[in-house]
Amino acid sequence: MNLRNLVLCGGLALVAAQGLNCGTGITIELPDGGQIIIPGATVVVVEVFNDTGFEVEPRIYFDEDANWFASLFPSEELATGTLAPGDLVRFNFACDRLGLIVSRLAGQFLPGDDVPIGQAASTRVLRRDRDYDCGDTIGFHFVGSGASFGVVVSVNDRVVD
Repeated sequence: MNLRNLVLCGGLALVAAQGLNCGTGITIELPDGGQIIIPGATVVVVEVFNDTGFEVEPRIYFDEDANWFASLFPSEELATGTLAPGDLVRFNFACDRLGLIVSRLAGQFLPGDDVPIGQAASTRVLRRDRDYDCGDTIGFHFVGSGASFGVVVSVNDRVVD
């Protein structure tokens, strides 16, 4: 069985386990550059947008758990890389993989410089089933410059932080 068929079978099992009408679907990226889209799998979408005139390092951390300890030490950083002005990146998470998410001390930089010209305050920790639900879209919108650089956090286009 090739990798594509293996992933498809695993994805179909996931859909069968979760039911067919519980969300917007999930996209699985394959090593060969292809995609498999599984309709009905529940996802949380995370969108990160650099609406500034400078490079931004979003420094967004997440964990599959939503407990107090995980909020202090989230296990993973969102792989956004450095965002150029106007960049938008989007991530689809299986709902049970995103228990909490937070941006901590995002930095704003001149191209090629390691010293930040601005640093955003940390956002509050957003937790699944309290601040967002499966099927929601969480947005991190970076705005301003220098001392006025910051991040606006929203869930389904409603500002929460």
